[in-house]
Amino acid sequence: MKNDLKILFLEDNPTDVMLIQKTLRKSFHFNASHASNREEFITQLFSFSPDIILSDHSLPQFDSLSALEIVKENSPTVPFILVTGSVSEEFAVRCIKSGAENYVLKDNLMRLPLIIENALSKRELETENSVIKSLNKKLENLYQLIAQKNKDITDSIVYSQRIQKAVLPNANRLQDYLPNSFILYKPKDIISGDFYWFSSHKDTIIMAVSDCTGHGVPGALLSITSCGFIKNSIYLKRKHTPADILNELNTTFCDIFSTGNEQSDPIYDGMDIAVCSYNKSDRTLVFSGAKRPLYILHDGELIEHKCSMQPIGYSYNARELYNDTHIKLEQHDRVYMFTDGFADQFGGNHGKKLKSSSFKTMLLKMKDIPMANQGTYLGEEFDLWRSGEQQTDDVLVMGFEVE
Repeated sequence: MKNDLKILFLEDNPTDVMLIQKTLRKSFHFNASHASNREEFITQLFSFSPDIILSDHSLPQFDSLSALEIVKENSPTVPFILVTGSVSEEFAVRCIKSGAENYVLKDNLMRLPLIIENALSKRELETENSVIKSLNKKLENLYQLIAQKNKDITDSIVYSQRIQKAVLPNANRLQDYLPNSFILYKPKDIISGDFYWFSSHKDTIIMAVSDCTGHGVPGALLSITSCGFIKNSIYLKRKHTPADILNELNTTFCDIFSTGNEQSDPIYDGMDIAVCSYNKSDRTLVFSGAKRPLYILHDGELIEHKCSMQPIGYSYNARELYNDTHIKLEQHDRVYMFTDGFADQFGGNHGKKLKSSSFKTMLLKMKDIPMANQGTYLGEEFDLWRSGEQQTDDVLVMGFEVE
């Protein structure tokens, strides 16, 4: 409560004003202003700006109800207390219903300090509630604005997903080329920084599994761009071996992203990628990888073919970084290409990474599961391992069995 109140007295009897002030001085420090008619009251209401109004009922050509109407219209938050000689109970109730805070009779002024204190406390509480309601309204408006923006962003990303799907080959078509095959594709977000690619020419199928820097929108933007780079290297630059494709990709990334200019620093984003060229007629496979190895399951043994530890696009100068590995496959050999999202997932009983060793164990356990069903099996095992943990990264695994 304020230390120095501003009290406006509407009273035509100066003696009564002095008596009321004397009573109040025992409880409050205040500044007082006095009006005895309508004109003075209106003037003081605006110039004095009182914290509380104490009004007699009957004044010459003016009364408390008329004064109350003026207060309600111009200063509705200022408490109005009727202080009068005598009024009926019915009139007092009427005043309170009209907006007066309370009333007190002049022969019982000892009640007045408590009535004033309660009125001011009530006004303070109402002011705080009003501020809270205003803040809540602003928060509600902000929430609605954020919700709408979130919807707009989500709608945009969902539409971007359609574009990404249109750019990537239809995963089901891989089985047109390799009937015993699968693709497990689980983006962390709506759109993914991982991508797969494959194309067939006569008996040769070129396949790629890639993990671009980041995930979500930035990763997806890079993945769509990279998918275009792969097509460009194969169809325009006539690069048909995995190593040639990777070296061309690296040159392209370095030229476009890492040269820098006067306005910006070089961009060192890029991708990890495994590329295979598989000839169905003679069962030969050529592999080259940039930080992504190749697994082959042969006679119950999982064989790892190493990759270059140089990712695509992190070099200032384009140079020959990648070499081909030629592999002679046999019937029923199983080939696996993958990004690191599966092995990097946190989960299990202790919330730890699954790791490559456990991923290899899963591949070995699937030896009796038909290849076309292994994507479903791996997806279920991944979700079981992840349990309540959030997905850490985009997940991509591609596999096929030699016929």
